[in-house]
Amino acid sequence: MNICVYGAGAVGGNVAARLAATFPGDISVVARGAHLQAIRERGVILRTPTDEIVGRPVIATDNPAELPPQDLIVVGLKAHSLGSEAERIARLRKPDVPVLFLTNGIPWWWSHGLGNSASKSGTLELLDANQKLWNVLGSDAVLGGVVYSPNEVSEPGVITNHGPTRFVIGEPSGVSTPRLAATIAAFKAAGLNPEVAADIRRVIWKKLLLNASGNPISALTRLTGRQRAETPGLPDLVRKVMSEVLDVAASLGWDLRQDEDVQAILQSGGPSTSRDNRSSMLQDTLAGRRLEVDALLGQVQAFARQQNVATPTLDVVLPLLRGLDKSIAAE
Repeated sequence: MNICVYGAGAVGGNVAARLAATFPGDISVVARGAHLQAIRERGVILRTPTDEIVGRPVIATDNPAELPPQDLIVVGLKAHSLGSEAERIARLRKPDVPVLFLTNGIPWWWSHGLGNSASKSGTLELLDANQKLWNVLGSDAVLGGVVYSPNEVSEPGVITNHGPTRFVIGEPSGVSTPRLAATIAAFKAAGLNPEVAADIRRVIWKKLLLNASGNPISALTRLTGRQRAETPGLPDLVRKVMSEVLDVAASLGWDLRQDEDVQAILQSGGPSTSRDNRSSMLQDTLAGRRLEVDALLGQVQAFARQQNVATPTLDVVLPLLRGLDKSIAAE
């Protein structure tokens, strides 16, 4: 089973290291720059709280055209980078081969297979403006993935994992398929702790509750989760964003407001409040990388407008985050 990890950053690097260590000779990686060079020289090094894993991909490249057709493509790129890579990812696919997207927030393929108003226009303009992903790659290629794993690239070729790793994977249709089973089996063998989701969009909303509130506030303040929790006013701000995200989700048919896990998160004041981990968006801000603004907040606001749901807090945080992203792009 040839597997390509397309984008071996913090999350993709964790996946690549474990897969390559488990399936030597079957795993390829698409990366770039100093990170790619380090992977070529030493492999992908994953440091966990209890272990160090070294995976050596059979090919590490910044040119996907060098790779043969794949049996599974795992995409670890940020949401705003996907459109420019659609054609290169598509050329890696064998017929009927899945592409597992491990992206934060609302995914570009959200409308695939839905019968409600969210799918009337097909692709989501904010996330796939030129419909490249929808038309070139094809929404039927997609497996949805939700990541629960705190990681960062601590140096080129080295991924540091700060806690438990778990992946929730599902077909957008909710159907159990052979390609989903094969993906789960590969992830399980590599110790990536996969779970099958009967409704992957429900899991996406639940994770988005954390990302849409904690990530932007951490990026705007440059504070870790613990520091954010200790700053007067910020926990209340985080809760307000979470409540608005829950209202939007409920308006679209995914009502999580009575979920016990969600209630516990709301009471705790948001994600990662007991640790000094840096959120992925804070990592991107500090490194001068573009931010996943529309996947985390922009599309939520678009859904809210469509459903006539008020989001007064999100409406303030979103333009501030867009301003931060604009300043990073200018630099």
